[in-house]
Amino acid sequence: MYRRLCRGIIILLGIACPALPVNEHLKASQTRSTGSEILPIAAWLEAGEITEIPWKLSVSPVALRMDQRLELAYQVRLAAKDLNRIGTQHQLIFISRISTLDGEWLNEPEVFRHTLNDELPKNTETQVIMRVAVKPGDYVLLLILYDHVSRKHNLAKRRIRIPEINNDPLPNAFDSLPLVEYPQRREADDPVGYPSKLSLPVENPQPLQIEIISTLSHPEQWRSGSRILRNHVPNIVRALTALSQLELSRGTLSITGLDLVRRQLAFHQESSRSLDWKSLLEAIENATSPALNINALAGRKNNGAFFRDYLNERITAKKTPDGPKRVFIVLSESLLFAYGADLKPLRLEQDCNCVVYHLRFRLTLQDTFDDLAKFMKPLRPRTFNLMTALELRKAIAEIIGDLKAL
Repeated sequence: MYRRLCRGIIILLGIACPALPVNEHLKASQTRSTGSEILPIAAWLEAGEITEIPWKLSVSPVALRMDQRLELAYQVRLAAKDLNRIGTQHQLIFISRISTLDGEWLNEPEVFRHTLNDELPKNTETQVIMRVAVKPGDYVLLLILYDHVSRKHNLAKRRIRIPEINNDPLPNAFDSLPLVEYPQRREADDPVGYPSKLSLPVENPQPLQIEIISTLSHPEQWRSGSRILRNHVPNIVRALTALSQLELSRGTLSITGLDLVRRQLAFHQESSRSLDWKSLLEAIENATSPALNINALAGRKNNGAFFRDYLNERITAKKTPDGPKRVFIVLSESLLFAYGADLKPLRLEQDCNCVVYHLRFRLTLQDTFDDLAKFMKPLRPRTFNLMTALELRKAIAEIIGDLKAL
C-alpha cells in the first residue's frame, strides 16, 4: 500500500493538500520564510547533497506524451517505518527546481506541503510524483525535502539528459516552448496539460475550414471501468490539445466532441489555439459516466447512427462556391456497436469536395475491428492507426504536409 502525491498533490482518502501560497515559494538562490521559519536554502546548496530522512529518489526516462510534449517524471518514496522512527508528526515540504549545467535556474521552484499528524500504518509508504515538460538538452534537477517538525532535510541533484526525437517528423514543434514547464492543474486534480503552445504552422495557399470531430464516450465493446480504458481520457484530451494548435495561414478550425452513448453533442469550441480543458474534461466525465437514463439505454442500437447522421449533416452543409475547402479530422478509438445496430454507411448524393482524415486509437493489438469506419467508407478517409504518441506525431506531420498542398 502507499499514499500517493501526484506532482506534489496529496491524494489521501480523497483529500487534496493545497500547494504553498505564492508568497511562500522558495528561491533556491536565497533564504526565504515559509510560515514562521526561515529556510537556509543557499547554505544547503553550498553544503551539498545530504540525506537526513531515508528516501528513494528515482527519475524516469523522458517520454513523449500524446499532446506532443516531452515529459520527465521523478518520484520520491518515504517508507512509513522510516518516518515513524523520526516521529509521529511531520510537516513535509517538497521543493524542486531545474537549472542548466552552469547553474542558471530555468523555472520558479515548485513547492508543496504535506502534513502527517499520526503514526503511519506499517508496510505503507508515501509516494511523491512530479512531472515537468522539457525540451531536448542537458539539465540539473534539484530536489529538497524538509520536515518542519524534526528540522531534518534532504538535498539531491541529478544530471539529466533529454535526447532529441530520432528522425523527428515535426523538428520545429518545440521552437516556441520554454526549456522547462510544469503542468497546469484543474483545481486539486491531477495535471491536465501544459499551457505553452507547440509551433505547428500550416502554410496553406487557400482558405481551409477544418472541423475536428472526436468521440468522447467509452468504446461500447469494453466494459466501463476496464483497465483497457485507462488511456481513453488522456489519449482524447492530449490528441485534441495537439490538433487544436494547428496554426493555419488562412482559415478556421473548430473542435466538436460527441457522446455516442447519450447521442448528443457534448462539446464544441471554435479554437483559438487554446483548448478549453475545463469544459472538455467536464464533457468527457459526463460522456464516460456509468449513469444512464432509460432513453439512452433503450436507444443503444442508434448510437452509431447518431455519429453517421451528425457527420452527414456536417458533410452536406451548404458551401458557397468560393468558400474555404473543408477538411474533417475524425478522432476516435475502434468502436463496435450493439448487436443489431444500424450500420448503414453514409450516403453521398454528390462528391463532398472535402478531405477526411480518421485518427483511430487502438487500445490493444487485437483492437482491429471498427464499425465507425464503415460509416465513413464512402468518404474514402485517410486512416491512421495509432498506439503511440510518436505515431500521432507522424500523422500530424503528414496531415500538415497534405494541407500545404491543397
